Amino acid sequence: MYRIRILVVGIALALAVSGCTTSRNFYTGEDDLAYNEEFSIFNTIMLPVVVLGVVAIAYDVSQGGGSNYSGASQSRSNYSDVSCKGHYCDYDSAWDFLPGSGEYRCRDTRNGQFVQSNFCSNQDQQDNWY
Repeated sequence: MYRIRILVVGIALALAVSGCTTSRNFYTGEDDLAYNEEFSIFNTIMLPVVVLGVVAIAYDVSQGGGSNYSGASQSRSNYSDVSCKGHYCDYDSAWDFLPGSGEYRCRDTRNGQFVQSNFCSNQDQQDNWY
């Protein structure tokens, strides 16, 4: 949600400086300027800067994959000797049985990080990580 908000603000900024004149029109020459309209160096410089910023943010949002987990996560490095090999490994997340605590935890199958249990709620609790 944060990235989408940044994208919307970036687009709004692009629209705010979307021209090279003081009235935000594109400068095509002195003959086309309206009354009290002037060439704006600031708008001219900021237009490509803002456009590049919006493109960079849009690219970042598109690379996010839409799966931002807000739950507590733990690095997979604590369990580096395991990998997802079970029935649910084709899903975005899968259950992992932790023998030390005797509980099941939900993990992201792409990066091995622990995620909120509701991401595995449609699965039977079986160990997929060994």
